[in-house]
Amino acid sequence: MPTRTRLFLGSLGILAMLGCSDSGSIYDYSGPTSSYVVNAIAVADINGNHLPDILGLVSTSFGETPTQGYVSTRLQTTTGAFAMPIRFGVGTGPANFVVADVDGDGHPDLVVANADDQTITVRLADSTRPGYFLPAIVLSTPGRTPLDVAVGNFSGHFDGRMDIVVAASGANSVLVFTQTATGTFNNPVAYPVGGDPQAVTVADLDHNGFADIAVATTANTASVLLQTSTGVFAPAVDYTTGVQPVAIKAADLNGDGRLALLTANYGAAISPGTQGLSVLFQGTTAGTFAPPVHYATGYRASGLAVGDLNGDDKLDIAVACQGLPGDPGAVSVFLQTPPAAATPGVFLPAINYRGVYGPMGVAIADMDGDSHPDLVLADGDIVVRLNNPASPGTFGPPNLFYN
Repeated sequence: MPTRTRLFLGSLGILAMLGCSDSGSIYDYSGPTSSYVVNAIAVADINGNHLPDILGLVSTSFGETPTQGYVSTRLQTTTGAFAMPIRFGVGTGPANFVVADVDGDGHPDLVVANADDQTITVRLADSTRPGYFLPAIVLSTPGRTPLDVAVGNFSGHFDGRMDIVVAASGANSVLVFTQTATGTFNNPVAYPVGGDPQAVTVADLDHNGFADIAVATTANTASVLLQTSTGVFAPAVDYTTGVQPVAIKAADLNGDGRLALLTANYGAAISPGTQGLSVLFQGTTAGTFAPPVHYATGYRASGLAVGDLNGDDKLDIAVACQGLPGDPGAVSVFLQTPPAAATPGVFLPAINYRGVYGPMGVAIADMDGDSHPDLVLADGDIVVRLNNPASPGTFGPPNLFYN
């Protein structure tokens, strides 16, 4: 079973009988149980009121059978206050998603990778109802298991429309759905990469004005596809990461104007290592990468986010760690070394904050309006840990939002 699928289905057992964070029943019940697990998270202003909202991707099951998942949205009504959840259906076994403007209308849309029914759900924002989404557009990946999605401009669009990239397990290639002039999507084009895809990100890695693709693979590599001209990619180049990378991001960590690649590494199936974060800085040639620097995280690193957590104008890293069976996992926070150390891009050892059920995703955003970014987690339910303004870069206890 592909890595990401194993990750979110494995968590269902943890939450069986819990539902939406209910405490469970004191009665002996041996019939089918339902479970709801938030296994990916995003923060975006989806209703246009200039306050960040929370979106949790929820996989569901009844007994042992996965059922239709949904995106649970929590709209922020006033600073730090959130409305009751609104749910928008997606496919079966949703593995990951991205919230981004796909159709160029200025409103964030939903793009979801559904592992079990081998589809991509696209739900465009409803411009007449802020915070709501139109019925689903469904793209198929028959024979392939979508585990992650990203968006980028690979067709030379000039109107803000985006194409969709899918890390779909089942072949050593990444799939690109280009968008047509009428807002539909062409059949996917497969681009070879160095292993079975697990996660994907899009960024201009070589600074030539074209969006590039980086794919985390089961070969313990990041495969980089540089776009040389509109819709044309150079052959993938593979760079070593840690073991089983299942999340990948790009960010300028050392302030040199060039994007590094970061992977969250789930680890080996037996005796997993704890080097769950790999950082690959660019080499001397733009768009190429040096050997990775590894950092120890909690067990089973599953997702990551980048942001300035302590207000020193340097980017820090948060890694969601699912934990070993029976353990609630952690979120590992990596702060860059102090400015006086003059070591940009070097991180202090992780500070680990114990999870609730097993964090699988993390986002960074100021959720209470105090100008200090907070941690928003997919940790069974939606969980928010507020930044401590008296000690920026440290975080308080978990606040749970049922989904």
